[in-house]
Amino acid sequence: EADLRHREWDGEHVFFHGAAGDTHRFSEAAALVLQHLMQGPSDESRLAGLLAEAAEVDTEAAQSALGNILDELARLEYVESVT
Repeated sequence: EADLRHREWDGEHVFFHGAAGDTHRFSEAAALVLQHLMQGPSDESRLAGLLAEAAEVDTEAAQSALGNILDELARLEYVESVT
């Protein structure tokens, strides 16, 4: 389990990854996904639903954005896929 810390200042979302010692700034959408995942595992359909509701877009647009967000978070080792 990663040691993740989140701070928000004036709409800017910053996360510190304690295990890696890295700090990253994320978009509102990425922060929403990451905060949800910090509470526990979730599936892509649930995450896409959260994004669609928050951004007031259709599910297809949210799923497309979610794919990019999850790819970036995985690349930075903030999330990993579980099967």
